[in-house]
Amino acid sequence: MLLSGTLQRCRLSASTVPRQPRPSVARRALREETPEQKRERQLRESARVEERITYIQNADHFKREIEAAGKKLVVVEAQAEGVCMTGLDEEPELHWKGDKEAALRPCENIKHTFVRTARECQDVVFLSLQADDEEVADLCDELGIEVIPTLQFWRNGAKIWEHKGIMNMDQDLGEGVLFFNGSAAGGVQAGDFVTELHSEEEMQAFIASQSDSVLTVVDICLSDAAPCIRVYPAVLALARSFKGYAAFGRVVADQSDAGRELLRDYNVVEVPTFLFFKNGREVDRHVGSSRGDLIGKIMEVQSRFGVAPPPPPGGAQPRRTIQRRVTRKARA
Repeated sequence: MLLSGTLQRCRLSASTVPRQPRPSVARRALREETPEQKRERQLRESARVEERITYIQNADHFKREIEAAGKKLVVVEAQAEGVCMTGLDEEPELHWKGDKEAALRPCENIKHTFVRTARECQDVVFLSLQADDEEVADLCDELGIEVIPTLQFWRNGAKIWEHKGIMNMDQDLGEGVLFFNGSAAGGVQAGDFVTELHSEEEMQAFIASQSDSVLTVVDICLSDAAPCIRVYPAVLALARSFKGYAAFGRVVADQSDAGRELLRDYNVVEVPTFLFFKNGREVDRHVGSSRGDLIGKIMEVQSRFGVAPPPPPGGAQPRRTIQRRVTRKARA
């Protein structure tokens, strides 16, 4: 009886609440996009993104764009319809054996990746060379482009790095933009987590500014070394994860005389080399581009010097706290 009475009161209470009139189906439809409207909006958005990419017409056009970019990073994409080379020394005969459409699909995909990267990285200049055009093909020859597709990275009027062929091109596109420009997806700026250092004086000042409870890690790298470029996303990820527990700096040693001198002074013969400092002195180093090995080395050095590691992700609660919650729930 009590249960039925409670249900009755719930029904009465609900019936006394005035209901808001629902919009008609027609009105709701007006608020929603039709497929045609959605397609038009997507085309407008794509057009705005395409404006971020300059399609080069000839050598003079390319030189003007490079000069106008100045100190900005410039990413140059060279591509052609119906051509998708791997960049391997022995190029597979992809275009006349097997499924040609499947063979060309990776190069179609990289075009979309290039567009998305241009949309994300507003402070980078993106140029596209369509090698099907005769004048642009001549420019590709002038730039030493022998493999389609190719990515080139330019700054201050000079080429600073190049990736040939579709193999790992999407990965190297993102890693190159991050390494040379410090821009990551979602508006993340590497400089907020990894301090750029240009000389031993700057490095020593950076080390001295850290508290005794923090391990200092300095990445010594070169701008033309692929392992340095490819490990940098991991360095950034670690710097974010270990913030407050380890401080990360980076020296791109071939960009200045002071950087090259630092290489000699610290006897760095392979890159990337990671120097570990505690209380102002070097206590260890790690050579190599393996993220797992780098994490292991950081944890090892932290443990050796009693530096607290960062808490595990997810904020897991201690078992005792969980047990207390279960006990309280049972008593209730």
